[in-house]
Parts: sequence; C-alpha cells; structure tokens
Amino acid sequence: MDEIKNLMRRAFITSGIIIIYGLIIKEKMVCIGMFGGSLISILAFYMICIDVKSITVRGGSYKAGIIGYLKRYLLYGISLGSAAYFFGTGMMLSTAIGLLNIKFNIYIMVLYKNFVKFKNKYLK
Repeated sequence: MDEIKNLMRRAFITSGIIIIYGLIIKEKMVCIGMFGGSLISILAFYMICIDVKSITVRGGSYKAGIIGYLKRYLLYGISLGSAAYFFGTGMMLSTAIGLLNIKFNIYIMVLYKNFVKFKNKYLK
C-alpha cells in the first residue's frame, strides 16, 4: 500500500511539472493535452485500485473485473476522442503521452530499485 501511495504522489508531482513546463513555454498542447492525459492516467489508476479492493474484499466476480476494465478504456477513448475532435491530431498525441504518466513513473521506480540493488551488490 505504501508503494501505491508513493506512486500516486510521484504521479501528481509529474503532473505538476508538466503544467509548469506548459505554462513556461506557453504551449496549449502541453497544458491541456499532456496535463489532462496525466490526470486521466491518475484517475484510471485510482479506479484500478478501487476495483482491486472491491474484488478482493467482496470476493467479486469475473464480471466486476470486466466492467471496471471497460470503464477505464471508455474513459481513455472519450479523452482521446474529444482531444482529437476538438483540437486535432496533435492534441490527441499529446493526451496519449500524458496517459503514460503512471506507466512512466512505475518504470522509473523499478529502475531506481534495480539500480540500488546493483549498487549495493557490486559497488560496495
């Protein structure tokens, strides 16, 4: 549970960095697209956490997992579709990059843990 909280905190920090960067360069695609995509990524990850808790505590069924999965992908589809419809393909690609926020943070956390293990094992 601590790693999930740490991941959420890092994702919010990354979102903050994205919005500050977008405001500095005054680019609409970064401010709206990447920041919006990163917030949707955090929301989808939170939905996964809620689904896992409800399925494990209640002894949920196969249908509950499928419904949660479909809700998340519907959210992704609506966000990407609305970005493409209202702002164009560039905004859709920017939103898609923002949607990778949680995945990027997980990857960085795993690389850091592996680096620390390597350092402790071989560089003492």
